[in-house]
Amino acid sequence: MTEENKNGYSMEDWQRHYDEGDLGWDLGQVAPPFVSLLESNLIVPGKTLVPGCGRGHEVVYLAENGFDVTAVDYSTGAVSHLKAVVEERKLDAQVLHMNFFELDQAHNETYDLSIEQTFFCAISPEQRPMYVVTVARALKKGGMLAGLFYHTGQEGGPPFNTTQDDIVKSFSDLFEIQKLTQAKNSAEQRKDKEWLAILVKK
Repeated sequence: MTEENKNGYSMEDWQRHYDEGDLGWDLGQVAPPFVSLLESNLIVPGKTLVPGCGRGHEVVYLAENGFDVTAVDYSTGAVSHLKAVVEERKLDAQVLHMNFFELDQAHNETYDLSIEQTFFCAISPEQRPMYVVTVARALKKGGMLAGLFYHTGQEGGPPFNTTQDDIVKSFSDLFEIQKLTQAKNSAEQRKDKEWLAILVKK
């Protein structure tokens, strides 16, 4: 594994993807399992955090359905696109241009819900403990992380493979695992490759 693959992409690497329109991870729509979660009332409107939001399809969908959303990404291309959409549609969403791991204390125990979609697999596996701690810090006690975790079945990355065991090991200390199953209605290109997790902060 090369040093780049071990450590994940730099901010400049991600920005190059936006500059070149090379957005292979972008489904072009909200991931269908999140629609199902809302329709089944497993997630309900509240203060919601979306780390590594990218072009923000989940952000837009949730904001249109009554969620008070704060989206975070450090790629200028992602943030400028999403800010324009939010402004055009007059949505109740805040888009922060920053490194998610540097969220300040004003965000501590603020959110009812965090949405995980293609961020956990995009960061280096060495950063996963920091991801878990940062999400837990931002959520209220009893707050929920609803996530789709990408099981690529391949070495290297990004995207970095995430197994069911990886999720259990990463989150069990700070979260109660309420649901962890293979997503049933993933987008076609991710069919049978996503774990759907409902995790509640202890």
